[in-house]
Amino acid sequence: MKAFVTGGTGFIGSHLADHLMESNDYSEVRCLIRNNEKWLKGKPFTRIKGDLDDLAVLKKAVKDVDVIFHIAGRVKAPTYADLAHANVDATENLLRIAQKEGVPKVVVLSSLAAAGPSQNGPLSEDAPMNPISNYGKSKKQMEHVIHDLADGETSITILRPPAVYGPREDQIYSFFKMADKRLCPIIGDGNRPRISMIYVGDVVNAILNAADQQEKGVHTYFITDDTIHTWDEIRGTTETVLGKKSVPIYIKPKYVKKIAKTVEKTASFFGIYPVLNREKAKELILEWTCSTEKAKNELGYEPEYSLGEGISRTIHWYQRHHWL
Repeated sequence: MKAFVTGGTGFIGSHLADHLMESNDYSEVRCLIRNNEKWLKGKPFTRIKGDLDDLAVLKKAVKDVDVIFHIAGRVKAPTYADLAHANVDATENLLRIAQKEGVPKVVVLSSLAAAGPSQNGPLSEDAPMNPISNYGKSKKQMEHVIHDLADGETSITILRPPAVYGPREDQIYSFFKMADKRLCPIIGDGNRPRISMIYVGDVVNAILNAADQQEKGVHTYFITDDTIHTWDEIRGTTETVLGKKSVPIYIKPKYVKKIAKTVEKTASFFGIYPVLNREKAKELILEWTCSTEKAKNELGYEPEYSLGEGISRTIHWYQRHHWL
């Protein structure tokens, strides 16, 4: 088979591309490259130079492929318009070209953020979508566009992972970096709020399972490691892997927004986009949990990596590559 991957130089996309290149099932792996090949440098893939705004490039990229893996996306940006351009417009461009060229299968990576936080236990796919961040809203709009464009001839699978961690990841990485320095800031009391998580290897496995789904139409699934986690559990597991204790710093949710407001104002003064802002603070103080039962039943997805195994693999990679 032939595959086309967007976002192949990024965290999740590069892990997927690695697996595809090593698989006997794929004779050619095409990856869209804007500039730097990054994690793909020196590897046996077909380089497609360009971006998701260039329709001529996309037409060339998807010609005669059996499956498209749309992993590219933007998580943060100064405005909603920037996020919508990267997450909504780009997806529309790709899907229109894919349908025109007769690509039979498209797998799209969305996010739990598109559905919003969980109020009364883990979310299922039939729960109303109530995103609270611009990123989540852009992913929700992306999903709506996919449903609007679906022609009934293409099999489209949308996957919604929660927080994804693993080698090469550089956002949740900051938590491990702090723990390595024996400090562990935790929002809440350590038991609440709770979160769903997933190791990048399981995301790749779910994506591959989704590629095998041939039913036409649009199919949507949450994917997780099948366990609801507390931050005290995550801290304890991290301490075990690092072999050192950290000092937990519990931050009451009401203070998180105040801290974020200060950070946002300071960053604005220097003309930079802050990692922590008021919008991010809204997300951090809520619960983000979802159920993976539908993916298990319909895709045959089974999580392979426990929290302990995933964190161990992640931290050891950080150590080998001198991130820690």
